[in-house]
Amino acid sequence: MAYFRDQMWSILFASLLTVLLMWIVYIVMGMVHKLVITPLRIKRIMNRQGVKGPSAYWVLGNILEMVKINRAEAEKDMKTGDYDIMSHVQPYEAQNCQAYGTMHMWWFGWQATIRIASLDLIKQVLAKDVFTTPQIQFQFLSELLGKGLITTEGEEWALHRQIVNPAFHQEKLKAMVPIMEKCASSMANEWEEKVKHGGGCVELEVSHYMANVTADIIAHTAFGSSYEKGRKVFEHQLSLFNLTFQRFKFLTIPGYRILPTPLNIKILMTQIRISRSLKEIIQARKYVVNMTKNASNGNDLLGLMLTATSQKTQDVKGGKVHFGMQQLMDNCKTFFFAGYETTATLLTWTMMLLASHTTWQECARAEVIDVCGDGDHPFNADMLDKLKMLTMILNEALRLFPPVVDQTKEVVMDVKLGDLDIPKGSTLYFPRLSIHHDPELWGTDVHEFKPERFVNGVAKATKHPLAFMPFSFGPRFCVGQRFAMEEAKSILVVILRRFRFQLSSNYRHAPCFRGTLKPKYGVSVMLESL
Repeated sequence: MAYFRDQMWSILFASLLTVLLMWIVYIVMGMVHKLVITPLRIKRIMNRQGVKGPSAYWVLGNILEMVKINRAEAEKDMKTGDYDIMSHVQPYEAQNCQAYGTMHMWWFGWQATIRIASLDLIKQVLAKDVFTTPQIQFQFLSELLGKGLITTEGEEWALHRQIVNPAFHQEKLKAMVPIMEKCASSMANEWEEKVKHGGGCVELEVSHYMANVTADIIAHTAFGSSYEKGRKVFEHQLSLFNLTFQRFKFLTIPGYRILPTPLNIKILMTQIRISRSLKEIIQARKYVVNMTKNASNGNDLLGLMLTATSQKTQDVKGGKVHFGMQQLMDNCKTFFFAGYETTATLLTWTMMLLASHTTWQECARAEVIDVCGDGDHPFNADMLDKLKMLTMILNEALRLFPPVVDQTKEVVMDVKLGDLDIPKGSTLYFPRLSIHHDPELWGTDVHEFKPERFVNGVAKATKHPLAFMPFSFGPRFCVGQRFAMEEAKSILVVILRRFRFQLSSNYRHAPCFRGTLKPKYGVSVMLESL
């Protein structure tokens, strides 16, 4: 009996050992395929077509060289008024363009990155379904946003879009303009006090205020009466963004995310705090609706999503896609990040440009007063739509200083783009900043601040309809585009009606990439009341 028992244990041990060895072999083969076979195949296919680039280290790729060159350039300041920022913000890419042409490739870790500057090819990519978010970028975004509108694909993304779209309907956005005006006026009142105590003129660093006012607007429009709790969620998410951005450079190291490093532990604890706070806000909203037997969940973004979720069937093209509490929370995170970060950056650069070009500032002010009235006269969305000159100025700011400087897509199957064979596993890189500064598309005055180029609309401002795409293009264009523009206009209307400003002598012109295109030292202006 003991013999048979020993035999059974031996067989069980041998079976477990075999399974473990097979699992190890499977993992190793997967790593070899990912880190060796796929990169070699991509390099061979692209080199055969004449697409080349700098030599790279195994696993790390060109990251070390990229960081070294970009960091060295970031230490320098630019001349104030110089808007030819490509070689300063993305010096590694600019050097590669000179050495290997506008279409070339480099390696971000083990991922091959192919630079595509042809707008016709970019249009093909953004209109097809065989491309997805690159794995490394997806890891970064999913840590920050979870599985929301930005980080989902296919039918899951289609359902998210159906539920989110009603929140950004034109009529819903019109109702949010008074909230935007109120938040901007609160900031302006604070500025008035500073000007008064400064003897009629005060130096102000505006990027901090643009960040605060856009955060206030998002918190109010997303969570309504739960604004204070929403503001705390935003603060946690801003902290999470800084932490995940610190970890971004380590994402090419396999398994780094699961190591119990102090940074990883901080990220995990911040994520838990965000999820807990959002769940409390959503559950409190549902409780109030149930207790009051109110048919409406509210007119803020959260209420509109709750209403859309309850009314939408979960069937999408014959399949079942779940949209529950977690998906609701993840889309709230997406609104915070996308709605705050990009608009705050746009407003900061617009303030710098208007402070540098006071003639345009005066023209914009005259239009604002003519359309919206002076002082504290209330304005509405219809008035904002009539501000053609202010729209031109914002478009030119988005062209010169696009908050999001590039866009990437991963190829999930071998595909043909024009005459190019693009292999599965490669990443396509679209240089938005470079396209916005291309003299062949915009003319020899491409690096000048000239809002009048948009006088006949975006389509006629350039030689290609896709040359201006600050909010992307195609089915996945930014759903919050109109919200962002109305928010930016509302804030500028309040500022222009109450203040005059010019660039401070202390301003240091140093655009840099920190998740979005930011002024490294902020934007200091000399502010006075009208």
